[in-house]
Amino acid sequence: MKNNQVLFSLMNKTTKGLFIILFFFTPVLANAQQSIAGKVVDTKGEALIGVNVIIKKTDQGTVTDVNGEFRLTVNDPEVILEFSYVGFKTQEVPLLKRSYLNITLEEDTELLEEVVVVGYGTQKKINLTGSVQNVSSDDLVKRNVSNTSIALQGMIPGVSVVTTSGRPGYDGAGIKIRGTGSLNSSSNPLILIDGVIADAYGLNFIDMNSIESISVLKDAASASIYGSRASNGVILITTKRAKENKLNISYSGYAGINTPTAIPEPLSAVEYMRAINVARANANIDPQYPEELIKEYETLGPDNINRYDTDWKKEIIEQNALTHNNSLSISGGSEKIRVFANLGNFYQDGNIANNNYRRMTMRLNTDVQITSWLKSGVDVNIRQSKTVQPAYDSPESIINKATTFVPVFSGINNDGTWGYGQNGDNPIASAKVSGINTSVTPELGLKGFVQITPLEGLDLLTSYSSRKIEGKSDYFLKPYDTYEGGMYKTTYPPDGTTKYEGWSQTITNQFNLQGSYAKQIKSHSFNILAGVQSEEISSRSFSATRKKYEFDGFEDLNHGDNATATNSGSHWDWAMLSYFGRINYNYQERYLLELNGRFDASSRFMKGYRWGFFPSASVGWRISEEGFFDQLKETIDNFKLRASYGTLGNQDIYSYFPYAATISPGYGYWFNKELGSGATQTQVANEKISWEKSTQMNIGVDLGFFSSKLTTTFDYYVRNINDMLQQFPIPVFVGLSSPWENAGSMRNNGWDLNVTWRDKIGNLNYNITANLSDVKNTITNLYGKEYIGTQITREGDPLGSWYGFESDGYFQTQEEIDNAAVYGEKKNIRPGYIRYKDLNGPEGVPDGVINDLDRTIIGNPAPRYEYSLNIGADWKGLDINIFFQGVGKRDLFYSGYGVRPFYVGRSMFKNQLDYWSEDNRDAKFPILLIDGSGNNPNNIISDFWVKSGAYLRLKNVVLGYTLPKQISNKWSMNKVRFFVSGQNLLTFSNAYEGYDPENSVSGGSFYPLMRTMTVGVDINF
Repeated sequence: MKNNQVLFSLMNKTTKGLFIILFFFTPVLANAQQSIAGKVVDTKGEALIGVNVIIKKTDQGTVTDVNGEFRLTVNDPEVILEFSYVGFKTQEVPLLKRSYLNITLEEDTELLEEVVVVGYGTQKKINLTGSVQNVSSDDLVKRNVSNTSIALQGMIPGVSVVTTSGRPGYDGAGIKIRGTGSLNSSSNPLILIDGVIADAYGLNFIDMNSIESISVLKDAASASIYGSRASNGVILITTKRAKENKLNISYSGYAGINTPTAIPEPLSAVEYMRAINVARANANIDPQYPEELIKEYETLGPDNINRYDTDWKKEIIEQNALTHNNSLSISGGSEKIRVFANLGNFYQDGNIANNNYRRMTMRLNTDVQITSWLKSGVDVNIRQSKTVQPAYDSPESIINKATTFVPVFSGINNDGTWGYGQNGDNPIASAKVSGINTSVTPELGLKGFVQITPLEGLDLLTSYSSRKIEGKSDYFLKPYDTYEGGMYKTTYPPDGTTKYEGWSQTITNQFNLQGSYAKQIKSHSFNILAGVQSEEISSRSFSATRKKYEFDGFEDLNHGDNATATNSGSHWDWAMLSYFGRINYNYQERYLLELNGRFDASSRFMKGYRWGFFPSASVGWRISEEGFFDQLKETIDNFKLRASYGTLGNQDIYSYFPYAATISPGYGYWFNKELGSGATQTQVANEKISWEKSTQMNIGVDLGFFSSKLTTTFDYYVRNINDMLQQFPIPVFVGLSSPWENAGSMRNNGWDLNVTWRDKIGNLNYNITANLSDVKNTITNLYGKEYIGTQITREGDPLGSWYGFESDGYFQTQEEIDNAAVYGEKKNIRPGYIRYKDLNGPEGVPDGVINDLDRTIIGNPAPRYEYSLNIGADWKGLDINIFFQGVGKRDLFYSGYGVRPFYVGRSMFKNQLDYWSEDNRDAKFPILLIDGSGNNPNNIISDFWVKSGAYLRLKNVVLGYTLPKQISNKWSMNKVRFFVSGQNLLTFSNAYEGYDPENSVSGGSFYPLMRTMTVGVDINF
């Protein structure tokens, strides 16, 4: 009882104490919990729905409702509220003990004032009338890939980027803009870096951290100012320049591992012996390997000296290869002088021995403001790349042998000597000890410019650039000895030691002089541009070879046998002179007009045919700026129609002097029993040869919804290519090859679609971008000529379609064979062979015979319906980017080593064990046969060997985290971001097992694409 009284007394005192505390602190608590409200409108007084209202430096907040109103509870009457909305300027408002706020957000004019790089200048994006698309530096860099061409894949609709190899230094993607642009000439786009023309591979040799933006000019209106160089589109790269009075130091680096995405799985020795015996039995030939030997192989250990079971793939192909990239940028300066400098170092190891690539770059961009009206600058670009590979055999050939060599051939003997391989050819030894083939490519580029602004609106700019690229390659081929059963067999390669050295140099000089004048007269805006450009290119090359080196360590050319010496050399020069101009007009940025034109003269053509004129015209109508559209602007804030038409040219043709009857040396003649030196004409010339021409029509629409949260761009185009180069037969007795002629035309028609959604929910910013495009090619006129092989090019059909037989399953019984049309003689056909359809005959109807008349189009290798989806988000320092990319329609043809078991003495793949037999009639592959030649009816080109190249790929995933500023600032850093990324992570396709649908593997010789995992850091000081 006493204890209870004590407890009751204690509770009574405690309760009174709590009441006293609550009494004194109630006013404080009341003040701490304050409810505020308000309304957010635009400058027209219209309510804004979904505006983010956040208490600054916290994650507490809300969004406005359908009336633009919000309600929020705060703990401090002095907090700062942050109002943000896509398309409007973010506004910070101190609460100042108020309970109700009226907020007016201003439209973010930066979106309207966004400037895009175009030919010889810039334009406001809203005033563009051509088809131009821009990619920022941030979008490129965050992909963390080996070069810029790969980073562009899937970024821009209508730009097809195909990566066909993962070989270090050769993994740059092929780029086509709106389809193939020529029958026999180049389809590469024109590439310019800061206005300086680069070669077709210029994208692969620039550090992405030095790029400010990339603009792609897709139609004639935007590209015709580049005339005869722009038939296949234009890619404009603008590098970074320093900002005034701001020092910035940044570092970006990553390291990672490259792993092949797909490689066919070869057979083991036992699997091979059983399979080859089946193939021989199907050909009524005795087994090659007795069953006793096969059983003995099954019981012998893998290291037994009497057992050859070489896993060539495991011995040659390394599963993981290192890659790393480092980039350091420094920029800053005063009002008078500004400097941007970038140093880059990229390394990629190969997946076979003695195979790697290194690229080192340096860029220095300097701007000097001499007076208020006079500016000058100097840009310096230095690059050196180095590629290493085995001296004997290409990496692709070595990998091909790694997957197809017979496993019972010896690779490495137990005593460490090299096995005999296949007739002495041992790809393990070729990769590791045949010597090193080194290619070094140094480049030096210089550009100087002077810009004068003598009057308001008038700009005069002159620039001169010079670029020198050299190529230096050499190897010393060292043969290796091979052994079998402890006995010497042969030395391979049989030609013995060989020394090769090669050198090339290309110098490009470019001069530009241009002037532009901009004038605003009330609601009318004018901009006029005119200029002249000259370009000179000179190239030289030579190479030399010697063999039979007798002493180790003596590997210079002069140490070889004089009798084996060979050498060669070449040089060429060409030049262009161009005059170009552009007129832009707009009325209240509502009605838009642009005219472009360029006169080009090329030394590649005969006088009288050298000059070409390439004009274009385009118009635009910003319907959203019309008065009658005001009621819709709450939903559709941008609505623009565009249309353009123009002519472009292509002078990148087969020869540098196609109009001249050139003489070729090396054609000797016998006189008095002695061979004398001689030269001769080898080809008929065509003095009238000229440009290939392209006329293009483009219709487009640009839309922006909900204050440009949702933006859409759609373009439809028709591209007609005329005067394509062809050769027509001439009588054999002429003794010369036929001349090139302008005779042929084709058409590309297609469409591009881009849809982007950007928004913000509290502290979460996110964006979704989808791209989809298609182009269809049709040959319209070849003047009666056809090109027929495994592919066909003829009038009315797409360029380069696969041309073969239609298959109809397998012959299952002899009775089916007896009653069907077959390819070849029926006595050579048996159940399990591929059955072909009888489609045609001499009279145009099936005739009971399978021959070339039954061939038809069975597919096309050109990609159709290319698409991509990019999803990005960031929240409180965390950021993620997920990128999908794919092709909806494409046909791949496989042949040779790629799919034919035992082709010319090789092995086969594990998936090909699913072959036809009486117990496996629905097999993936036909009956097993010995394949020593192309006479096997199963191996003729047919749709049986054509597989869908359509695929969906998780192309890239990046996950990053940026440290809070209070932490990075302690380390004297403005920003520190850590990230992990993956490239080519998942692939969904119907390609053959072991093959990547992007890879160029038609004949089985390939370098696999890479799955890359990296970790890295971005630091800004």
